Amino acid sequence: MQTKSATSFSTLIKTIMLVSAPSLVVLLLFALVGELDFSFSIYGYIGVMVLSAIFVIPFLSNISGLTQYVNDLALDRRVRSPDLSFLSNVGELSGALVRLQQSWENKRQEMETVITEREILVDTLPDILIMTDNNKVIVRTNRAARNIFGQNLAQKPLRQIIPNEKLMNAITAVIEDLHGQAIEFHLEEPAPRDFQAIIERFPIPSEGGISIVITLTDITQQKRVQRMRADFVANASHEIRTPLASIIGFIETLRGPAKDDPAARDEFLKVMADQAERMSKLVNDLLSLSKIEMNAHTTPVAKVDLLRIIRAEKQHSEWACKQKNVTMRLKLNDNLPPTKGDDDELGQVVRNLLGNAIKYANPDTEIVLTARLTSSLPEDHSMRSLSRAICFSVEDHGEGIPKEHIPRLTERFYRVDTARTRKVGGTGLGLAIVKHVLSRHHGVLTIDSEVGKGSTFSVYLPVYDDVVNVEKPL
Repeated sequence: MQTKSATSFSTLIKTIMLVSAPSLVVLLLFALVGELDFSFSIYGYIGVMVLSAIFVIPFLSNISGLTQYVNDLALDRRVRSPDLSFLSNVGELSGALVRLQQSWENKRQEMETVITEREILVDTLPDILIMTDNNKVIVRTNRAARNIFGQNLAQKPLRQIIPNEKLMNAITAVIEDLHGQAIEFHLEEPAPRDFQAIIERFPIPSEGGISIVITLTDITQQKRVQRMRADFVANASHEIRTPLASIIGFIETLRGPAKDDPAARDEFLKVMADQAERMSKLVNDLLSLSKIEMNAHTTPVAKVDLLRIIRAEKQHSEWACKQKNVTMRLKLNDNLPPTKGDDDELGQVVRNLLGNAIKYANPDTEIVLTARLTSSLPEDHSMRSLSRAICFSVEDHGEGIPKEHIPRLTERFYRVDTARTRKVGGTGLGLAIVKHVLSRHHGVLTIDSEVGKGSTFSVYLPVYDDVVNVEKPL
């Protein structure tokens, strides 16, 4: 907008009198020496004042406009250059003002760009950023903080948002000692989470009242992985130690009391062979799981005929079915298209699911193996880009699985009934292997079970041509 300003009447009178003062002195001297009549001196001075006013008024108006313009720039207001038509006749003042305003606009735009970039940078940080004053009242947050703790966090006490005494004490220590701190703490609300907090003093004084900067990193997954690793080592050690203890005990017995007892020796050797086979299965499963995890980020590219794998694994399982007195029935779509994957790993998937069905099926029942093409897909991110998938399912008629156990079945060493699993020769790793193989193949495992009726394990895999089309570059 155009800068407008008015000159006060007192300023105008003072300036006119100051400008016309030399003329007044001269006129009075002429009157005193008799060269000029005193009344003419007065009339002459009035004329000089009028002429002075003609020049002073536009001069003062331009000066006032210039002053207002400089004040507006100092207050960071966006204004246009004032009209300095009178002063411009004296010099290049208007040109200088234009250059000043252009420079000011450039600096302002640069500053706005820097501020915008910093705002975007802070808002897009993956870590949670919270700034508070010395009273632990939130002054500012970034998007990550608002996504976790809710919107409109400003001016709220931090304790109200994050009610954790350990964090509050650490912030108090930073305020008092001026030294940064790093801590870890746990929150139950709004969801169970573990955080690492880095607390620092704000490096420069802030008009917004920012005194403390808190950076929170969500380490929930990291803690979960650490617990899983610790549990895995403990479980693996226990699984191996138990059969080893049995074998060592039998060896000591055979060397001592049962040294000359053929019947006991045969029985102990059979048990030792079973325990050794159990350890061998466990080691093989651990090696398989390790190999799959090593290749977890490499998607297999071979074209795989799933029907051939299913028929081969069924044939290999015939003896186990006879031992358990169960029958297997195939319901396969002979026109099933190929999938994209690794032959051996998908063979492990079919083998583990079929083996579990045989182990836990009731005697004199039927196991149904189904393979078909379906457009009814499970709700999973791996299936979002697909309109169809290959579905392979194994249905058994056994005791079934209580619903509360189903979400944890794919955890390593998780067992619904530990004694029964060991009795049938399970290692507790079969479904974990299935889960990791399917993750690598962008597939999904679903489990439906009803206690007393049986369970159905279904595997969904992308069709080979659909995967190729999805991955083909534009």
